[in-house]
Amino acid sequence: MTAVSIIVPTYNEAKNLAALYAGVAGALRDISWEIVFVDDNSPDGTADIARDLARQHDNVRCIQRIQERGLCSAVQWGVQAAHGDVVVVMDGDLQHDPGLIPRMMEELGKGQDIVSGSRFLSGSRAGGLPSELRNSLSVYGNKLINLYLGIRLTDPLTGFFATTRALFLRSIPRMQADGFKVFFDLIYYNRKAAIKELPLDFRARQHGSSKLELYVIWLLLCDMISKLSRGLAPPRLVSFVGVGLIGSSVHFSVLYTSLSAGAVFWVSQAIATVMAMIFNFTLNNILTYTDHRLVGATFYKGLLLYSFIASFGIVANVSTAQLTYELFQFHTFLAACMGILIDIVWRFVISNRLIWGNSSIFKKAA
Repeated sequence: MTAVSIIVPTYNEAKNLAALYAGVAGALRDISWEIVFVDDNSPDGTADIARDLARQHDNVRCIQRIQERGLCSAVQWGVQAAHGDVVVVMDGDLQHDPGLIPRMMEELGKGQDIVSGSRFLSGSRAGGLPSELRNSLSVYGNKLINLYLGIRLTDPLTGFFATTRALFLRSIPRMQADGFKVFFDLIYYNRKAAIKELPLDFRARQHGSSKLELYVIWLLLCDMISKLSRGLAPPRLVSFVGVGLIGSSVHFSVLYTSLSAGAVFWVSQAIATVMAMIFNFTLNNILTYTDHRLVGATFYKGLLLYSFIASFGIVANVSTAQLTYELFQFHTFLAACMGILIDIVWRFVISNRLIWGNSSIFKKAA
């Protein structure tokens, strides 16, 4: 009988899997365990390496997701496929020390509901944070989350934790597949659970590059706002609207510049809308759809398709804005806002249907 299932979401971790397996095997010599790799169709052949390991070891399994993307949903898939009564979630980049797993299981056996590895607890080493920027992002992100949750954890953004499969499965219906961090999502819905932190030796990456970038703070804020809405506004929609609000600054800058140059309102509104559209597409590609990001020639194809389909939104934008402008005694700001609102709603629907996501025509074409 399997005592513990190690869930490892992967993307471009082909060079790390063998070492990760060896590390877990060395730490769990006297424990029945399995490791479940959930790979988001990595272009470096991570899934193939995982299957090779599975041929050599009967306690290795691989779930290769062709269309689905995202860390949170990958972990959820892995937990649902797990055989062990205990599930441990860890990264595939070798930064998490498998030697901590037996202590996690021991704490769970003592009555703890969730046990996590903390990079900032006394006795921890965070050598895997290679820059002051990354360290600052983690520190301030942790403070923000603790304030939001109303609890005190030294590392609520950790990616290394253990809990029972039963507790995690009970939480999945409330958790968000496109959330920011799995652990944050889990403790948000289990704030009354007994949580124990253990000091973690956070190692430096041996292969590949870190996936933590500046946009993590943006994702965190979107996830928090989504939770405040009780899930009515998913994080992706929050992000899309947020990008639209940022893009509105571009819109109004171009609009008023064009008006001051002598252009009539509808021409100024059309120019501002097109400029903001290009800006929003680019920013959404980076922030909102980072796990479905279009790159290279596909980016420009996506922009062209987005521009063509969104042209219907532009017509609605300009028409609505012009009507509002005339009805409300030439109130420029209100008129432009009404046009932008219509445009954002239209573009979000189109983006999820055709440009990015599982139904993207670019994904099907590939």
